[in-house]
Amino acid sequence: MNASPQDIMLAAALIVGIATLCQIAAPFLRVPSLVLLLPAGFLLGLVAPQFSMDQILGPAFPVAVDLMVALILFQGGLELGSIKLQGADRGVVHRLIWIGAPMTWLIGSALAHYLLGLSWSLALLLGAILIVSGPTVVTPILDFARPQQRVRGILLWEGTMLDPIGGIFAVVVFQVVQVSDSNGPVDALLALLMSFAVAIIFAALGLVACVIGTRLARGNLTLGTGVLLGTVLVSAAFANAAAEGSGLLTALLIGVGANRVAEWRKASLQPVLPFFNTIATFGIGILFVSIAALVPSPIVVAIALPAIGMALLLILLGRPLVVAICTGGAGLTLRERGFIAWMDPRGIVAAATASSVGASLVAAKVPGAAELLPAAFIIIAVTVFVYGLTAAPVAKALGVRETTPVS
Repeated sequence: MNASPQDIMLAAALIVGIATLCQIAAPFLRVPSLVLLLPAGFLLGLVAPQFSMDQILGPAFPVAVDLMVALILFQGGLELGSIKLQGADRGVVHRLIWIGAPMTWLIGSALAHYLLGLSWSLALLLGAILIVSGPTVVTPILDFARPQQRVRGILLWEGTMLDPIGGIFAVVVFQVVQVSDSNGPVDALLALLMSFAVAIIFAALGLVACVIGTRLARGNLTLGTGVLLGTVLVSAAFANAAAEGSGLLTALLIGVGANRVAEWRKASLQPVLPFFNTIATFGIGILFVSIAALVPSPIVVAIALPAIGMALLLILLGRPLVVAICTGGAGLTLRERGFIAWMDPRGIVAAATASSVGASLVAAKVPGAAELLPAAFIIIAVTVFVYGLTAAPVAKALGVRETTPVS
């Protein structure tokens, strides 16, 4: 589709307007904005498919999504850098990531195969996509539910770290699905290690650039903020060019590292936080509306019931099992463990990954690939609705909700 400048402008206006209205309306309706953003985007795609951003922007759309998610993860990294976990809580986060994520992958893959009827290769791919949570969904829901700081810290660390790690893992599984020779898994493992190495290298270079740039800014807040913004985008873009998927982890590591550098230099990042918080909130709205509009409605209807069933099994059985295994012996109360078990929404990285790899597999005429994005969208929507609408009452019922809003 060759979109005219007027089409592009109108599509952008519709998406930005819808996202902003949803975020304004959410507090009045006493629901997280995500509960409104997903159906609004889906309805936009249903009513006006000609304004779908993948059609309007073409190959530039996934690039724009990656860069926006990188900024959101950088903001998440800044927040993580200010959250100090106790030794036992760090162990919980490590287990949730390195034990819980593989468990979630296997459970999700089995459900995708037996409930959705996907081939094992596609089921393993969808399972990998669905281990991703992330600050795009966890942060807004936790801000709304206001759990106590210890629980909030564990969930934010888990969700934010899973975003880039899960995204890279999903890309690796996608590469395995694409190849049929015996060296496929070996090459994929090497690609995984390469992605982590590239992310660490470019994050380190990005941090050096941040330090030099902010010194050259000589206390100019506007220029210093621009240095941070530009450094994150440049570092993430170069990392992604070197190894697909590594840009997200790069951005997150720069965010976490920036806090550490600020502490070492006895400086404060507090003045720049409002800007990046605004960018993250704005980006979340734009991304959810844009990607929800891509989902083909006929396939959604066809697979709705099994996909909803899969989402509910992940919520009611998969997540509690993972948390029961990963949080034992950490000094958490049963109420705290109960709330952690009731919080595992899927976010925009899962949707963006499903959109990207699904399109590639459909183009390659892989049987069943057309169901990948609709299935992921339904599961994302169910988890957002269930957790978004119940997180606050569950936190209150378990006695882990803060009595006053966290500023």
